Amino acid sequence: MSVKVKFITSIYSDLHGTEYGGRPSRGGHYRWSLLSILKMSDADFLCYTSDREIDSLRDFFYTQHNVSKNKLKFEIYDLSKIKYKELINRYKNTEESKKSDRCLEIQYAKFFWWWNEDKTYDYYFWIDAGLSHCGIIPDLYLTEKYPMRQYYESDLFNNKFLNNLITLAGNKFFILAKENSRNYWSGTVNPKWYTNYDSSLHIIGGLFGGNKNLWDNIVSIFENYFQNISTTDEILYMEEVIMSLMYFNHREIFHIEQFDVWWHKDNYKHAPPDFFEINKSFYKILEQINNINE
Repeated sequence: MSVKVKFITSIYSDLHGTEYGGRPSRGGHYRWSLLSILKMSDADFLCYTSDREIDSLRDFFYTQHNVSKNKLKFEIYDLSKIKYKELINRYKNTEESKKSDRCLEIQYAKFFWWWNEDKTYDYYFWIDAGLSHCGIIPDLYLTEKYPMRQYYESDLFNNKFLNNLITLAGNKFFILAKENSRNYWSGTVNPKWYTNYDSSLHIIGGLFGGNKNLWDNIVSIFENYFQNISTTDEILYMEEVIMSLMYFNHREIFHIEQFDVWWHKDNYKHAPPDFFEINKSFYKILEQINNINE
């Protein structure tokens, strides 16, 4: 590969019930999934984590699975030090966060962490560590039969996918969008923030990025919306809701890939006969990127 690519991700699997919130019992999920994603071996990876988890992560990836320390690096990051923490604390409902399966700090840090980069790579992408799993990838693309790993190991993440992702992004910022009208997923920020209000698509925060020269502007747009909306509306929106606003107000800077539903035929066996003809499953995007040049 002639260009240098870096993926940024994070694993904080013990936050459920704390002031931060997060999905419970996801330690194994995140690790096995990231191990599958690492098959994009032409890229380098940086994973933010806590001082509580870093030793076990190093053992899992470096010792148990012989992952190169040059390809996957871990960095301890204390979420209490996040940028705009004072603003977040001002409007955050801590009791609700304890019960939430999403951590606001990590959602925002997907963008804030960009400022730590020295821009020595040509392309940067954020990817959720848990993106490779049987809930969104059908059996056809799950390649392992061993316990645990069988639910996460997929051949959809590979160097062909990586190269095609870069080609597809071109000179735009790559994002994913879920149909939000027929298959409603999420509300939006206050419509007053839109140039022309549109809730038909919901932008997904699981995979996004592009050329390094695009990132400063993208992160600045996100931060400006985050600050202005939070202080004006006195509410903290999830990152995907802010990203949806960004897309509709700045369409010209994005390359978008759309899908309709997360489900596939293996986990929605009672779907109406024409359901998957009418609705595009998420994994179809991964499939199409793999085959884009064929």
